[in-house]
Amino acid sequence: MPRTLSERYLLYLREMSKKVVFGSGAVGDYSQVLITTTRKKSQKKFQRITDLRLSQVITSGTEGYRREQDQEKIGNGIFCGVGILAGTYTKRVGTKSTLRLIAAPTIYGQVVFEESGEAEVAEWVVNYDIATALIGRNADEEEEAYAAFDPEANQTGGQIVQDIEDVLETVTTKDIGSILAMSEKYVSGFKDLTETTCERVDTPLECVEAAIDARDNLKTKKFFFCPGDWVFFAPVPPGLSTYRALDDLAKEMGP
Repeated sequence: MPRTLSERYLLYLREMSKKVVFGSGAVGDYSQVLITTTRKKSQKKFQRITDLRLSQVITSGTEGYRREQDQEKIGNGIFCGVGILAGTYTKRVGTKSTLRLIAAPTIYGQVVFEESGEAEVAEWVVNYDIATALIGRNADEEEEAYAAFDPEANQTGGQIVQDIEDVLETVTTKDIGSILAMSEKYVSGFKDLTETTCERVDTPLECVEAAIDARDNLKTKKFFFCPGDWVFFAPVPPGLSTYRALDDLAKEMGP
């Protein structure tokens, strides 16, 4: 049955709210969310990173709820990142090219706790900021427009993200296997698109440290990827409650 104009407008508001909340600038740059902005050369810059897996936090009961309350006091939430991608990319500024850093999950979701200790990830979100950082915005807009009408054109950054989002819409939030597969697709797509080599590592901390070394010491363009689901702490986007309200309303209206 065709959607009414009001239904289509609600869905439009939901999608625009999502891009505002999770896109660049909402709470800083989520392409480097795993690194704090502290200027001190210490482990404090990595304090958002943990070696906890999602299952450990979900089953932590009331202890997880207490940790969530502690994080809320400083404006943070408890998140799970699926597939950590860190590394360097080249950005041209004027006539010069510089190496920039990414250090973030490819897909992530906030872990929400009840006072009873029950917890879940309400929704998985593709990291828009990594895509924005790796693909030049102006050049990409024209490329995207042409690619939409050319079946033989190479896949663009926007298409990679959209394909993953389409799959995430069809799977349950507890289907970690499918989320992991989409994380692999994200890394593979942007590795090929940017023509960057990628090395797999075992932990998120190792991943981020290797990326910093590649930028500061090796002076080379390279990705490092840590597969799996990993818990981290990060600022909560201020418009998240608005987006969730729109999302719940859209789901109540049905397909």
